[in-house]
Amino acid sequence: MSLMQSETVACPACGKRILFDVIYSLNADRRPDLRAAIIDGTLQQLNCPKCAATFRMEPEMTYLHVARNQWLLVQPVGKLPEWRELEQSARDTFEAAYGSGSPKAVREIGAALKTRVTFGWAALREKLICEEQGLDDVTLELLKLAIVRSEDSLQLTDDSELRLVNIEGDQIVLAWIQAASEALVETLRAPRSLYNEIAGDQNGWKALREEVSAGPYVDFQRLLVAETEETDDEDTAPAAGGRKRKPAAKSQKAPAKKSAPKSKAAARKKSRR
Repeated sequence: MSLMQSETVACPACGKRILFDVIYSLNADRRPDLRAAIIDGTLQQLNCPKCAATFRMEPEMTYLHVARNQWLLVQPVGKLPEWRELEQSARDTFEAAYGSGSPKAVREIGAALKTRVTFGWAALREKLICEEQGLDDVTLELLKLAIVRSEDSLQLTDDSELRLVNIEGDQIVLAWIQAASEALVETLRAPRSLYNEIAGDQNGWKALREEVSAGPYVDFQRLLVAETEETDDEDTAPAAGGRKRKPAAKSQKAPAKKSAPKSKAAARKKSRR
């Protein structure tokens, strides 16, 4: 079942207090309408009755879809620096629900579930589209690394993310967005052949594949956040939402420790907005 709790939230524009049902656990098998609302960007979106401003509550929930073998711990974007702790929290929560102490039928369900940790609506939406379109999310992250490595004008900054937004024919449509606001910066298209090339090159991408998929937080950003923590760059200030990365000028390529192989295909020219 899905778990909701009525809470009073303040409109960020005028301060009006609004009573709203906040979702803490979402079962997409029983509530496909809520899954659809995640994909169309309207779940937990509010319209202020006083000033008519539209805003959206950040996600903080568990998401279950047995039919698609998905279990996710979904957290606000601002909690990204805590990804290691939240990976462990996800493991503990999953174990409590589907582990050795659960009935056999429940354990069998859990054995088929893919556990993930995501931050923000865009990352959650990406996982849902990825599964719906039959894409491997680890390979998708490696595709992003290939794009980041080859971009002439890189949009990777402290408050930006590269996210899957759609599949159109043989084109994988991605977008650079501002993480906190989800505002579109620009879009680009990568041919499905580039994804297939990466998927087929198991040896060339082995090191990065293992690092990206080392835990339930499957996102190439874990490499960037980890690298920043290791270098402990004193000149790097926390980004919006409490995130901290290396300065954009120093992040022009995939992490140097395990360089991404060069790919024959390249992402098409970006369309700006």
